[in-house]
Amino acid sequence: MSADALLALRDAHVFDPAPRHDELYLLHVPFDELTGSAACEAALGAALRRGERVALVGGSGAGKSSVISSVLNPLVEDLAPLPVPVAIEQPEVATSPVAFAGHLVRTVARYVEHAHPDSAEEARDRARRTTKQVHEPRRERAGRFSVAPSWLGVRVELATELRSVSDRARVDRPGQQVIEEARAILETVEAHGLRPVIVLDDTDKWLRAPGLPDPERHLAGFFSQVPRLLAEQLSVAAVLAVHEHYLDQPAYRASAGFLDATVQVPPLPDRNSLQRVLAHRAAGATEEPFDWLVTEPALESLMEHYRRGPARDLRRRVLFVAHTALARACDEGADVIAFRHLELAISECAPDER
Repeated sequence: MSADALLALRDAHVFDPAPRHDELYLLHVPFDELTGSAACEAALGAALRRGERVALVGGSGAGKSSVISSVLNPLVEDLAPLPVPVAIEQPEVATSPVAFAGHLVRTVARYVEHAHPDSAEEARDRARRTTKQVHEPRRERAGRFSVAPSWLGVRVELATELRSVSDRARVDRPGQQVIEEARAILETVEAHGLRPVIVLDDTDKWLRAPGLPDPERHLAGFFSQVPRLLAEQLSVAAVLAVHEHYLDQPAYRASAGFLDATVQVPPLPDRNSLQRVLAHRAAGATEEPFDWLVTEPALESLMEHYRRGPARDLRRRVLFVAHTALARACDEGADVIAFRHLELAISECAPDER
């Protein structure tokens, strides 16, 4: 029976280290529950409701995206997340307040179009008839644009009002007007009883984009300009996912006066917390108790591998390894994930450690 359960787990991809972004909140076990504190998800949510700008700090794979998804999940009624995609149109978007504000306005326009496609073409026709178009080269890749936030899809009146503001982004206008349009979008959301939250997830990919002529200047420009824009001119709540390797850099310290709070993503505290993370993911795929499907030595081996990592990388050192170990157990026809499957998975996923 357990062999069938393992096959069900494998076929459901329960330990997939890179699930769909809109599924993260369903798969996440709050760190607050795992650690018995209120220093992560609760702290982030409270700060955003106060309208603060928050640096969410953690290493690669530590769980920053999952924490953001958990706090700003579709069931939250009072917060309106506005994810700003890292697939920027031009490098200046990350360093110029005007370019960033324009990118925000265009992002909202595309969200509205995605959420309410029936009226989008009519709005474009109206804009073409009444405005001078600007044809600028864009470097966004087709098919990579994020799905519109769920709160926008159920608020038709708000979407209509946002479209009327964001349609102005199709015309050439002075820089300060661009910033005022971004502010008008945020004020429109607030007028409907929601707290807009700018989400800058995975800024490391944004700030370390390949091909930048001067990466350090790019990095310094972002931290000195964008948090200041969010604080002083837009006065908007925001969460910035920040890799911990930026904390000691002068570029990051330049943003200190414009970020109100820092929230650290904590490591998994013990083996029981690791088991809870895996069991939560497995719960929907089989009715068998998770502790029937994996041995204690296997869990201990996985926890030790996680702890050996210099930055508590939950994605690669737990989920990826568990995903591989599950596949090896299924290939063998085993009825349990055993120590040997974990050791084999570690040797495949992290060969330099063997």
